Amino acid sequence: MDFPTLSYTDKEGHHFITLEAASTSIGRSPGQNIVLLDPFVSRQHAVIVREDDAYIVEDRDSSHGTFLNGERVQRAVLKSGDLLQMGSLEAPPLQCNFEPARAPAPQRNLVTSLLSSITEFPLPGDARLPGARGMEQLNWLLSAARQLNAGGAIEDILITLLQLTLQLTGVERGFVFLSEGGEMKLARGLNAEGQIVEQDSTISHRAIQRAIESDAKFYISDTLTDGSGASAWASVMVNKIRSIYCIPLRRRDAKNQHAELLGLLYLDSQIGAGNLSEVDQQLLDTIATEAAALLHNALLAAAESKSRRTREELAVAASIHSGLMSTALPVVPYAELKARSIPCYEIGGDFFDALALDDCVCVAIADVSGKGVPAAIVAATIQGIIHAQLLSGQSLPEIAALLNRFLCTRNVGKYATLVLLKLFPDGHVDYMNCGQIQPLLIHNSEVRRLEESNLIVGLLAGASYSFAQCTLQPGDRILLTTDGVIEAENSAGESFGDARFSELALQKDLNGILDHVTNFQANHEAQDDYTLVEVRYNAG
Repeated sequence: MDFPTLSYTDKEGHHFITLEAASTSIGRSPGQNIVLLDPFVSRQHAVIVREDDAYIVEDRDSSHGTFLNGERVQRAVLKSGDLLQMGSLEAPPLQCNFEPARAPAPQRNLVTSLLSSITEFPLPGDARLPGARGMEQLNWLLSAARQLNAGGAIEDILITLLQLTLQLTGVERGFVFLSEGGEMKLARGLNAEGQIVEQDSTISHRAIQRAIESDAKFYISDTLTDGSGASAWASVMVNKIRSIYCIPLRRRDAKNQHAELLGLLYLDSQIGAGNLSEVDQQLLDTIATEAAALLHNALLAAAESKSRRTREELAVAASIHSGLMSTALPVVPYAELKARSIPCYEIGGDFFDALALDDCVCVAIADVSGKGVPAAIVAATIQGIIHAQLLSGQSLPEIAALLNRFLCTRNVGKYATLVLLKLFPDGHVDYMNCGQIQPLLIHNSEVRRLEESNLIVGLLAGASYSFAQCTLQPGDRILLTTDGVIEAENSAGESFGDARFSELALQKDLNGILDHVTNFQANHEAQDDYTLVEVRYNAG
């Protein structure tokens, strides 16, 4: 069964999704079938469902809506050429082009075409039948088509294509190149004995370039007699190449006759001149065209499989990260703790932690350089080290020095800013700031910055660290934040800023401040993770 495809373009390039499942989910969450990392796209934005032979798009109560051909819809049937847009039309949309699958040309059309062009023998009564050579070619074509379609994986298609074309042309060796990043890279090579050829240093790269530039096959049956001047090419002379066949493998369709270049088939021989009839060349072209179509589908399937694995792994990582951030904060009689961490992607490099010891409550907040999975891996490691060191009773400077040695000696390419704090029942506070935003101490109607600071951990091996102290009165609060809060921007490019943060610290608690940051950003995409921890001292 053939399935339609959904194509879309995002920051990472162009993608094709085959709608073979009963439903295809679209959203910002990594658990969706199609993940669109855009602030206007909801985590579970829309779904495309198959109902009999129709495909229906359904909005899943998204914040900014689903649009079909410019009109907001809740549920609609998709037709050929429809344009889907996820999110507000006021911002540059992510576009999804729905195209139904085109049925492949029936095999009998290829056979009919061959029958009309092969040599025929006249029979009595003016009847005409294919000759022996024609029947041989026809059987070869049918067998070739079966062999090509039997292999669904890329490697199978390449091997079969080379085996078939070597058999047809009788040349000594063949290569298939695939386009990667605008360059042709060798994907598979075979000689006439079926042995793998792993290097292409002795082929004619000029012939390959000719085929690509002309967007047509490049064929020289005998370089010694051909008038193209190929006999003077260095590669032809050095390697004594007599015949060359180069055929571009393109994804062709009815709308675009010069579609994406997938790769190229190269065949050559050193023994003698080529001797392909017109029908043989037609067979070669036909098999190359059919192989290109199969190769295109296989490449799409491989890309989607890789994308699906990436989404699944990201979903697992996001779940682990969420679990680390959802640990219940300790409850102690002399303090109240609140904390929230919001990654700008599904997973980030910010974290907080808190635990109660016999004589104090400990708090940590940190920001690892970078974003996404790499930063999250380092963040999880650092969080585990800090937690273990606090439990073992290590001092704050000892913990920072250990983290610094770990990051520097492991050469992970990451550094971290952090604040560690210990609050004792009598209101005494030990704190250490390693390059983080200065903590705010809120006392009555005054805000004071705790200015003492140290070097960032992970930048300079052998750095030393020290802690500072302060004393809280009942009702006093300490606010810890990462730079994502201070540097949050609105659509006009204005930063949230220290002054606004300090002003809100007098008026709002942690949740109120974060709500204000969210409203300030509105629909502007977050550029960094942000985390906020609030420690309120209650004892008298």
